[in-house]
Amino acid sequence: MNKHIYILLIICCLLSCTSVKVLNESQNTTIQNVSLGTIGLDKDFVIEKDYNNIAIPKYEKPIKIYASLIDFNKASFKAFENALKVQSSKINLTYNDTLDAKPKYLKLEVSDRLEVINSLQSTANKSLFELLKNNNEAHLVTSIAIAIDQSQLHLLANAEEIFLEGSGIKSYSINSYSDGKLQHKLKFNTGVVFAYQTSSCCWKQNDKYQLEIVDLVENNDKCPNNTYRSSKRAEKKINYYKF
Repeated sequence: MNKHIYILLIICCLLSCTSVKVLNESQNTTIQNVSLGTIGLDKDFVIEKDYNNIAIPKYEKPIKIYASLIDFNKASFKAFENALKVQSSKINLTYNDTLDAKPKYLKLEVSDRLEVINSLQSTANKSLFELLKNNNEAHLVTSIAIAIDQSQLHLLANAEEIFLEGSGIKSYSINSYSDGKLQHKLKFNTGVVFAYQTSSCCWKQNDKYQLEIVDLVENNDKCPNNTYRSSKRAEKKINYYKF
């Protein structure tokens, strides 16, 4: 085999170890207990990809969340085992690929992105907005894969409504409701987060020639027309001499 092709195959293999498929979408594996809704930066190495949390937005209104119940496979269970070694929560799960009955985990993802965008641009998040504007590498965690106690899975997966809400000082919880009443509260540190997905801001000028976030896009997805991942690029489109 050609030496260069061999090296390329090794690198591809190593990089594949840093991601896992969750409902046919690629998520970055992690050993950190990454929280949904936080702002951070990816830490990239050849054989490692992880997340550096840098800010916790203040969500003044609950953020609607969608939950999916998913069977573990070999790759996702391996990612779970790696995270389990270092996270404080000790979820006891066993996996056997030959058995039909597999342990399950939850994919939690932000479904109300408009409310997230409004919150990021609120007065309460003024300094965070400036951080995002000045660092287009910073992005928002919009989906996580988390293993929790199997007895709690269906409480969230079958809930009438699920929201991301503030819980304590600079922390969140996932709260499920039925008929407007709180039924269950899940704190991230009671589970094991082993994968996550992020979204980046798309910037545009408004009618007052001020920069604003108009959308959130995942991974390598493109921003809508006339919007940009780089706030500086969007800023260059502002015509200050326009009447």
